[in-house]
Amino acid sequence: MRRFFSLIALLACLVLALPAFAAPAKDKGIPNITGVEVLEIVKSNPGKVVFLNFFATWCPPCREELPELIEVRKAFPEDKVVIVSVSLDSDRQKLESFAKEMGFNYPVYLAEPDVGGLFGIASIPFNLLYDKTGKLVAGGPGMVGKEDLEDAFKGLLD
Repeated sequence: MRRFFSLIALLACLVLALPAFAAPAKDKGIPNITGVEVLEIVKSNPGKVVFLNFFATWCPPCREELPELIEVRKAFPEDKVVIVSVSLDSDRQKLESFAKEMGFNYPVYLAEPDVGGLFGIASIPFNLLYDKTGKLVAGGPGMVGKEDLEDAFKGLLD
């Protein structure tokens, strides 16, 4: 029994002598996001209208739509409206250069492989609009114009 306690004491000393575990530094670039994490954005913003935009840097309609989303973001307070874009790109460097060039004023993520299937994305741009209760009220493939999105936000905020 005494040997057992000696062994435990030795192990405790070894553990205490180990350097503290340091989590890897977070990438300061665009973070990855899973489908479940995308859904968590909706759940974690009760009382806010949430707009999810799925895009890719190589998609011409997406490139046309994104500047309008950036403009819409300026028109609504962040405590009322959440806008998030999720890129379906496979090239992180290209996405980060594109994001810098675009000057996004809202969060942008790089989708993990499960995102497209979870949301049924067959073509992009693909947009989803959730009301203040987290209920999906509109969505699907195709571009959303600035005026239409502003009208939708106003209608859901009233």
